[in-house]
Amino acid sequence: MSGNKSTPISQSIVANIQLGLPATVSKLSSKMRFIDKIAPILKEGGVIRDIDLIDPLTIKASGIATVNKTTEAFGGMLYVAGAVRQDILIDRNSIYETKQDSIVDVDEIDDLDATKKLKFIDIINAYKLLEDIFNNDDRPDLVIVDTPLMLERADSPLSDRIDVINLYERCKKTIENFWHQNKDKIYPFSEYGVKIASVGNKRFGAVVFALSDENIQYVNDKINDEVVGKINIHMNKLKDVGIKRLLKGVLVKRTRTAAFQFDGINKDNRLEPEVLRSMGLTGMHIKAGTYTPPLLVEVMGGVKDWDTQKLDQLAAEIISLTTFDQKKALPISLWYAKYALKPLEAQDNGQNALLKVYKGQVRHMLQSQDLEKVWKEDFDAFEE
Repeated sequence: MSGNKSTPISQSIVANIQLGLPATVSKLSSKMRFIDKIAPILKEGGVIRDIDLIDPLTIKASGIATVNKTTEAFGGMLYVAGAVRQDILIDRNSIYETKQDSIVDVDEIDDLDATKKLKFIDIINAYKLLEDIFNNDDRPDLVIVDTPLMLERADSPLSDRIDVINLYERCKKTIENFWHQNKDKIYPFSEYGVKIASVGNKRFGAVVFALSDENIQYVNDKINDEVVGKINIHMNKLKDVGIKRLLKGVLVKRTRTAAFQFDGINKDNRLEPEVLRSMGLTGMHIKAGTYTPPLLVEVMGGVKDWDTQKLDQLAAEIISLTTFDQKKALPISLWYAKYALKPLEAQDNGQNALLKVYKGQVRHMLQSQDLEKVWKEDFDAFEE
């Protein structure tokens, strides 16, 4: 037997926790002190803005939510993708559900680039429901969607993935056609147009990188020059602390960050469709309540289209529509739409219930060759 003494993993865990705990606490404490120090500077400089609730609230709002689910089958994947539009009317804080519309798509795809394919399908479905809104004269004041309004460079598929490219081009064309046909009916391009906003949680903290001498021209809100200088001085420390942690520390309930024109501060991340790039894409982060997560709000248009007053009004409407202070809370119209998608998410023994049934039906038709018989009917009749 070897004379080397072994060290069980349990002993290593205990030893490293005891040795590492003081260092971890010290680093976290230093970062939290820095956040406490810089938070007032960001607030006073206009990077963080307070938003007042609209009370009483009267608004016609729509939420468009999407969902997709997959299951492995037949060497590839079966998917179900759905989108729901829920209209609500809020009259002096009283909520009334009105019209609901929906789209459901069930089909098969291969598993290469499946995430991109499903993203494109979700965006196409959302834009179909948006198109339906503008085909009617009775339109809401505000539409909130959970898909991006534009595609980005990272969405572009590889050149040899023909099936993904076809779906990508179809998605771009859907976006392009919608904005060409309806831009003059949408705020702020039309003073009395419908507001369309996308909400999500990506690019958290991007506004901090806009606070530089080079990019400040793409910030929609007035920022104190002193703040820009201090941000530049402390940028390395900010990166060490973590931009995401910083903004989560300073973004409290009923606040928003300064807005920024995304395509201005990220020139390498080109927006698609290309013909719409001149419209611009503006983003800001909002936080409705103490427990609700920060959300990125994106709208079409740039610094020439959205000023502080317009952005404050939009933020106030979205925050006022977030009626519950909970971790999964969303603006109420979007929450209703997401709730309506629950049947597409139902589980049966760990599998998606709808796809489980669909998969069984597909297998039955393949085994029984019913489809082949239908295809051959015309040929048989012709031969006779």
